[in-house]
Amino acid sequence: MNDFILIANPISGKGKAKSIAEQAHAALTESGRQGQLVFTSAAGDAKRLAHEAVSDGIRFVIACGGDGTLHEVVNGIASIPDVVLGVLPCGRGNDFAAAIGMPLKPELAIATLLSGTPIHVDLGRCYQINRQLKGEAVEPEPSLTDNRQPITDNYFITIATCGYDTEVSRRAAKGTPLFTGTASYAYAAVETLFYYEPPSVHLEGEFGAYEGPLLLAATGITNRYGGGFKIVPNARIDDGLFDVCIIRPVSELTVLRLMVTLFWGGHVSHPAVSIHQTHTLTIETETPLLLYADGEPMCETPVTIEIIKGGLVVMSPR
Repeated sequence: MNDFILIANPISGKGKAKSIAEQAHAALTESGRQGQLVFTSAAGDAKRLAHEAVSDGIRFVIACGGDGTLHEVVNGIASIPDVVLGVLPCGRGNDFAAAIGMPLKPELAIATLLSGTPIHVDLGRCYQINRQLKGEAVEPEPSLTDNRQPITDNYFITIATCGYDTEVSRRAAKGTPLFTGTASYAYAAVETLFYYEPPSVHLEGEFGAYEGPLLLAATGITNRYGGGFKIVPNARIDDGLFDVCIIRPVSELTVLRLMVTLFWGGHVSHPAVSIHQTHTLTIETETPLLLYADGEPMCETPVTIEIIKGGLVVMSPR
């Protein structure tokens, strides 16, 4: 019986993911393990394949690709206990891999799969707010609690974005023929400046509430996104808390200056920036606003985001 599945996005890493996944599969089988290597061909494949595997009893699921591939795989396994996630980083940003210390060199990452240490890290989950409780005439639906109902693909492992950085993520995901990796994200950030209009939001967590126009709100388990932008520089992947960065609207020139400081977290001293910690964050807007997480579209407002301490087990070189 198979004891692992390796799910690879063959176009990740400019096509390098295919050969890396094949090397990993060969190394795992040579070590005495039995498992299957499968390649994705469309959005949603990684989630489906991961869920089918764990439903059949497999408890070691390996994702080869970027944070988007990991996002799908995690959403396929998060509801099943005792599953260990393996990571073969081969994407544009690899922010989750950086957070767990996973080497980017394929041979070292493969060695970690063979002899690493399983560690518990935090997991983010998103719930739709029941609009009926807000006085809107809607048909009642089955809910997880009295005021929340789960939504599709509701888990994330890095940072959930709302506002300007959501639009940047959307544009960066399209790619550009000129730039890759962090440079692609930076290019999208500059491009977005020309038309972005700050929405009015209501944010509420254990730190209190913020209401007003918003440049961005980044809710982080990890400390970085976009391949190295340290938006919440002190975030820890296993402390059971979100670090939330709220940036109020500033001029386009100030945004560009702040972008430079994001590489070392220098933006936190700017008067338009505030950093908070919380177990939950509720986001409400006058009109539905798209959220991204792990660089992928996740849901629309109004939502509540909560952290699950130690909710994911991942193989790490630690």
